[in-house]
Amino acid sequence: MRVTIILLFVFSAFTAFSDDLSQAYEDVMEIYRQGDFKSSKTAAQNFLEVAKAKEDIFYMTKTYYLLGYVCSQTDDFGNAIIYYLEGARHAEISEREDLEASLIAIYKNLAVILGDYGHYELSHKFIDEGLRVAGKRKDDAQIIGLLNNRIHELLEEQKMDLALTQIDSLLNNFQVSEQRRVVMTNKIGVAYSSLGENQKALEYYEKVVAAGPEISPETYSLSVQNIGTIYFDEKEYDKAIPYYIEAYKFNIDKGFTLRELRTLEKIGQTYIEVSDYDQALNYFQKAIDLIDAGHQTPTSYEIFREVSKVYSILGEYETALDYGRQYSEHLEQFIAQQKEIEELDKKYNIQLLTDRYFDLLAANTEKRETERMAKFGIAGSSVFFLGLLLIVLYRNHRVKREIENQLKSIELLSEV
Repeated sequence: MRVTIILLFVFSAFTAFSDDLSQAYEDVMEIYRQGDFKSSKTAAQNFLEVAKAKEDIFYMTKTYYLLGYVCSQTDDFGNAIIYYLEGARHAEISEREDLEASLIAIYKNLAVILGDYGHYELSHKFIDEGLRVAGKRKDDAQIIGLLNNRIHELLEEQKMDLALTQIDSLLNNFQVSEQRRVVMTNKIGVAYSSLGENQKALEYYEKVVAAGPEISPETYSLSVQNIGTIYFDEKEYDKAIPYYIEAYKFNIDKGFTLRELRTLEKIGQTYIEVSDYDQALNYFQKAIDLIDAGHQTPTSYEIFREVSKVYSILGEYETALDYGRQYSEHLEQFIAQQKEIEELDKKYNIQLLTDRYFDLLAANTEKRETERMAKFGIAGSSVFFLGLLLIVLYRNHRVKREIENQLKSIELLSEV
């Protein structure tokens, strides 16, 4: 009821604040702060139309940013990308310094989404754009955050040597917080572990553990579990179990539910290896309880297969078949989710959308440079500059014609 009242107030405010959009925008943000994403989206879309009508670039950009974030939080990643790109485009064209912080955040968020979709090359391009703007502002905090994102993407791509080089550069060239240093120490361990250098990885994980859980609880949890995984991979199961149990208890204490689920799966697998099937089933059941409560990880469906395996070993074949059936059902759900992601990618043609954005960005940069040269009289003739600008615009128009034709169907689906 309260949200409805606020929405009605906001809609009336769009007219009342014809000369000042700041209060109306703040009213939209008040709805967003209540955590109601559906109402936030509706209010933001209505406010955006007013900002467009008034040609207010500042509030258009801020609202595109808000809509992008709201869509990303409701798994509407296609429209999240479209809104973010529109916000970035307006911020870039305006060249307003008071929009640069939002522009960096937009580029950072785009990089995260594209990395999640597996578009790593595009993710790095948006990180580069964020670094460009952050470098212009001399904003070390944002630069460090963006470099951290780059390292994450490199690890996801299995480019471990590049990740280690980037980590070394970050730690040596910037004043990083103790928390950031601990996070990077764990990432170094991940890289060495993936390279098969387990002893080096252990050294770095143990540094994180020795630093204690207070600095970065999430990283502490990861490092404890990672130590357990190294011992598991080396078939030293008696060493692995205490680390997994410690990580499990810590995750419960901190409310890290998804990590708890992952750790339970590892504990169950380890007990299978030492033939302690009762304990394996005990921990697998705890994991299934979390799944039934609505918690999922990308690989949680494998737990049902593990349980089926245990019951087969115990000779309880009917129960094994039942869990095998549940495994198949959860696997089908996972495959359906993956297909949905692929279909979304095709529907919005993320590669094409982002290519178009960089095409427009390049054209805008060339236009700025031409205007800068004309302003300072470097070429000597306004006619010359006009001709040069027309050539640039024609060239970009020719290059983009095919892209624009392909985008017509996408734009019809867009809410922007």
